[in-house]
Amino acid sequence: MSTSPRHRYVVIGAGAIGGTLAAHMVQAGHDVLLCDAAADHVEAVNRDGLRIEGPVAQLHVRVPAVLPADLPDRIDRAVIAVKAHHTRAAVEPLVERLAPDGVVLTVQNGLTADVLVELLGEERVVSSFVNIGADYLEPGRILQGNVAAFRVGELHGGEITPRVRELVEVLPYAQATDNVLGYLWGKEAYGAMLWAGAVSDLTIAESLERPEYRPLMVALAREVLSQSPVPVESFDGFEPDDLEGSLDRLAAFNRRSAKQYSGIYRDLVVRRRKTEIDSQLEDLRGPIFARIGAIVHDIEDGRREVSTANLDELASYAASLPTP
Repeated sequence: MSTSPRHRYVVIGAGAIGGTLAAHMVQAGHDVLLCDAAADHVEAVNRDGLRIEGPVAQLHVRVPAVLPADLPDRIDRAVIAVKAHHTRAAVEPLVERLAPDGVVLTVQNGLTADVLVELLGEERVVSSFVNIGADYLEPGRILQGNVAAFRVGELHGGEITPRVRELVEVLPYAQATDNVLGYLWGKEAYGAMLWAGAVSDLTIAESLERPEYRPLMVALAREVLSQSPVPVESFDGFEPDDLEGSLDRLAAFNRRSAKQYSGIYRDLVVRRRKTEIDSQLEDLRGPIFARIGAIVHDIEDGRREVSTANLDELASYAASLPTP
């Protein structure tokens, strides 16, 4: 293990969301260490600082950054901000490093808390729902496209605990909730629509508002919402009881953002790397999302290109299914 100095907050995954949150935390005066597996990003941050760009804020902060092998021996508070399929690799180093009263917060997409609970125990895990739009631009540079809902809460719901209050106080835009799973399942439904749109070359707003794709988006959201074990919460224009209206509100919300394409699209087209689709397929059942998964796999493996033809195919498939 490393003998590097101990920091109060360690953000593991210094990309779009992790980097954005960390920069605001540092700007507010909090003691933060960044950790990322990308050596060029770590080097750039240590050499030149971390820059947040875009219409929301222009930040340039000095913050130490390390590779996973150089994490400190003891960690008090960790924020996990890696892609879902990297969760286990990111959390395993914490098994021996997390302080006895340590807390780990996941700010990831999907329902990743199960992996954290398996490795660390539920008593050490706090969850969150993050809808802030951000993009990794290049080593040391991140775009923050908007300000959006951010909720932090205990996995089991109920009481707003002292550790949740601490995290809300430290993290930008965060608010406490007694139903974080309700927000996460709302994000799963909205996220499923983003997955559908990402296989096309349309912006988020365009894929949500075009009339020919509205039945697909509504059917997809219903498919996901039917699986939620808790009451689903509303956020940023998404209303589980008004999916038709949600499409218009979400399109308007995304048009106001400097982030016009989803992180999924950027993984497929810009960064050309593995998406989080396999983790999502573990969480979500249903024929429409399964078809999305097959198309995403085809794109990842070079068997097809990102195109509106893929979205047309999904719309036709959804229309062919019997009405629930």
